[in-house]
Amino acid sequence: MSASMRFSLHFSGSEVFQQSRAARTLLDELDADDHAERARLLAILTAASVFFDPQAAASAAADAAAAAERAGDGVSRAWALIASSVSDLSCATTEQRLEMTREVIQISMDTGEAAFLPMSFFLHLAALAELGRMSELDLALSPVGPILGHFPELKDGRHVTWFRCFQAMLRGDVRDAEQLAQQGLAVSQADDPDAQAVYVGQLAIIRWMQGRVVELEPLFLQVRQAAPHEPVWAVCLAWMWLKQGRTSAARSLVAALPPVAELPIDRNWLSTLCILTEVAHQLHQTELARDLYAALVPYQDRLMTVGLGIAFWGTVARPLALAARTMGDTGLAISHYRHGIEVASRCGAHPWLAELQWELARLLGDQADEAAHDEAVALAVESLATAQALHLHTTEEMASRTLAALRSASALRQRSSSVGTELDVARARIQVFSGFVVTSVDGSEGRWQSRKARQMLKILIARRGTAMSRGTLMDMLWPDVPPHQLTNRFSVAAAAVRRALDPSSVLERDAFLGYRDGLIQLRIDALDIDAEQFLTTAESALAEPATATERIERLSAALSLYTGEPLQEEQSELWAADFRREIHEVFFSAAHTLAELFAAEGDHLSRLETYRRVLALDEFDQRAHEGVISSLTELGAHGRADAAREEYVRTVGSLGVPLGEALVRRRD
Repeated sequence: MSASMRFSLHFSGSEVFQQSRAARTLLDELDADDHAERARLLAILTAASVFFDPQAAASAAADAAAAAERAGDGVSRAWALIASSVSDLSCATTEQRLEMTREVIQISMDTGEAAFLPMSFFLHLAALAELGRMSELDLALSPVGPILGHFPELKDGRHVTWFRCFQAMLRGDVRDAEQLAQQGLAVSQADDPDAQAVYVGQLAIIRWMQGRVVELEPLFLQVRQAAPHEPVWAVCLAWMWLKQGRTSAARSLVAALPPVAELPIDRNWLSTLCILTEVAHQLHQTELARDLYAALVPYQDRLMTVGLGIAFWGTVARPLALAARTMGDTGLAISHYRHGIEVASRCGAHPWLAELQWELARLLGDQADEAAHDEAVALAVESLATAQALHLHTTEEMASRTLAALRSASALRQRSSSVGTELDVARARIQVFSGFVVTSVDGSEGRWQSRKARQMLKILIARRGTAMSRGTLMDMLWPDVPPHQLTNRFSVAAAAVRRALDPSSVLERDAFLGYRDGLIQLRIDALDIDAEQFLTTAESALAEPATATERIERLSAALSLYTGEPLQEEQSELWAADFRREIHEVFFSAAHTLAELFAAEGDHLSRLETYRRVLALDEFDQRAHEGVISSLTELGAHGRADAAREEYVRTVGSLGVPLGEALVRRRD
């Protein structure tokens, strides 16, 4: 029976418990002098225990090393090395794991023993991937390389398929990556309980590259339910909910996580912290970002892999840059972005290189230095070219938006220098909060002879300065009309937009609405748009370091600019919904930050009013409900606090998220 027991490593399913019990039974029955078999069984016990009892796994690995030492043969040493490799799968041991698995593979070559070969090969590939040693990874996966050339039986296995999917992700080959992900699922789902989780992790990256990641929510919920002990799935879900605009739900999920220092240090520790850093950045959680930065900075040269290399999520340098931005240290963020670009370039991680480039371009574009502006343009141009070549739709949109803003700022500076102070006087104003109103450069209210022209301007405002193709815009305005019939209508509508903004044509024709190479763009930097003023002011107040009093003043000023629902008359349009969601996310972040500052100052009345503004927009915001209850209690309004508790239970309780027990209980 002992000889029939095979080595395996799984992180889900009930097989590991059965494997552990069986291995312990066989060890108890084993002859005390059979050190070689003891080393093998202890390696099996180590792999079975690491899933649910890491301390027992470490103890079994140490015992395997002692047994192998007494056995004194190469095969026993290989079992001990495998046991040591799987007993600690954290990023702290990646270098050691690489060396140990290299030795195990060599022992397999020398002795012909193959029982430990598949897992040692998998762990070897995972270590190479995490350390960014792409040339060595390519060689290890080559059919004529030193490993697969010697062991051709491995080339069609799930591990090789998984890492070929990893390679396809790096080069941005979405079609090949998805085919390999499906192939990996097909060859592994019959005997590997982790097969579905591997597939979900791979598919998440593929859908991210396609701009379709929100489609995977049901799969993420399913995997999280199957593996509730692994926080990486909860963090991924929060990341996805933020992309859907579900800020309150994401914040509640993050609040339920243990502190950074208490997160399990396992194979997914690095990816968990990296993804959580992006979530913390979007939620403007400075202290969380600070803790994450301190934990991640020793691994700044690494790649962020999920599940021992089955999927690639980017460089560790990018989350460090995001954490630095959240902490308000722009110089540090730029440094990490530059390092991330260097790492991504060296590894050939093209989709992530493009993402790093446009994000750094946007950051450099905010600098006053002309050289920084020129570098930003070059980065945005390269990012856009990569995104277009690889069909990375989200990255293409963000790179295009960044490039448009940079060129608009440059053009505005040039026009300002040539026209003098004319542009300071001649600025059209557009109101999108609580109704849509256009005030032209001469101070008169914009006149509309075309409903489609008015709609065109709204769509371009929602794009926030990003250029869009004439064909896309025509399809949005006239969805049922063939494009060849729309050329004149489009020109008439564009002319009507220009007249509404500049009725006497006192400025250049493209002062507000530019058209070049089939792309149309609203020059938002030349306009006073209330929504843009709110976003700019709020984001600046959130990001820039300042005293508590200064932050309260800046955030209060920012929130005062939010005077009502943006584009409220366009409730059924998806493009308007995306615009509203972006504004709401910034509003919620600013409001929650301001409420916390009021709480620290003991101003519970202002805190209460701020949280009520949040609930007016999102009645399911758990943090705001709890803030209202706490504020009313601090103010001595106990009856109103009890009523707020009832409302809290009724609304937030319907979401199925944990409620604060102390807040649910009524006053005695």
